[in-house]
Amino acid sequence: MATKLPGNWKPTKTRAMEYLICNPGSTMQSIADQVMVSKGTIQNWLKDPEFVEVFYQKYMVTFGAKLPSVLNAMIREAEAGNVQAGRLVLEHSGKLIKRVEVNNMQSPFEKFLDVSGEVVVEVEDADYEDIIALPERPIVQHRSKKKLKTAKDIARTHKLKQEAGRWRVRAKRVGVPAPSNGRQTNIQRQEWLESIIAKEKEMGI
Repeated sequence: MATKLPGNWKPTKTRAMEYLICNPGSTMQSIADQVMVSKGTIQNWLKDPEFVEVFYQKYMVTFGAKLPSVLNAMIREAEAGNVQAGRLVLEHSGKLIKRVEVNNMQSPFEKFLDVSGEVVVEVEDADYEDIIALPERPIVQHRSKKKLKTAKDIARTHKLKQEAGRWRVRAKRVGVPAPSNGRQTNIQRQEWLESIIAKEKEMGI
């Protein structure tokens, strides 16, 4: 199918196209001289996508017209004993199909695994005299984690503190000295409470 030239092209642009198709290796200056335009004009045309596309389409038509002559030349070469030319002619005519046999390509490591079935790693003997012994890790006694107090525990502690405060107030009122600092045993605490009660009875409180 022939490629039509755009109707808005100038005659000089059309002549440049035709000259370029027949002489694709020409320089821009030689094309400019043939069609009598400036070199800059040729440069602008070659940057125009429309010009390039039309040039390519029309050149492929010219190229296709030359193929029979090229094939005839290759046939003559093949008949003269040129094996490469004969191969190209047969491939072009579809009489010779390239067959590429793809083997199960394996890397050297995969081949090694197939043969041995296992991986053997050779390690050179180490000079153990150069190895520095690491010091033993000290045993650290971990403290037991404190049990988190629940809301019930907090309320109970608060109640005990209030009760202890009331007993201190009663002891101060009757002149019973507060217990010495430090944790009291149950017996000591019971004796202190009884002394407060006895003093209160004595004073009629």
